[in-house]
Amino acid sequence: MRQRRIGRGILAAGLVFLGTSVFAALPVEARTNHALLVAVTKYPNVKGANLEGPNNDARLVRQYLTTSAPIAFSPENVTLLADDVDGAAASPTHAAITKALADLAARAERGDFVYIQLSGHGIQQPAIDVASEPDGMDEAFLPADIQNWVDRAKGIPNALVDDEIGAALDAIRARGAFVW
Repeated sequence: MRQRRIGRGILAAGLVFLGTSVFAALPVEARTNHALLVAVTKYPNVKGANLEGPNNDARLVRQYLTTSAPIAFSPENVTLLADDVDGAAASPTHAAITKALADLAARAERGDFVYIQLSGHGIQQPAIDVASEPDGMDEAFLPADIQNWVDRAKGIPNALVDDEIGAALDAIRARGAFVW
């Protein structure tokens, strides 16, 4: 698995398989497992940006988590944001992703395990707060409702930047949950 450091959290990219070693580190009595799977295949506002793989990734990971994971995830604790995937809760827009992360923070309890997967395009763009980024760049995940990049100094409209993701992960961790 490749990992990229973003802000205060780690974004797991290119996850193919959750090995048992992830779960072996958790105590058997872990209270609840939660997952947020985000799959962005369609970028209707950006010509030529559509992808094919994220929906398939999300389907396979959801199936694995709910049927084969060493510590099972209850289907009601697996939230999927995707277009054209059965059982998806909503389209993977900026608002839906940030709401789902906030909902996770509200539900998580001490000892819970939270798995988050973002599948879609990512980019670097000039930092909103240059002092927070040594290289002057924000890393960003691109939700389905991004707009064309018009002003390089302002970044991509509706991009989910590393500081937002980091704050969301911090809120979940503040509840005492383990985030992967």
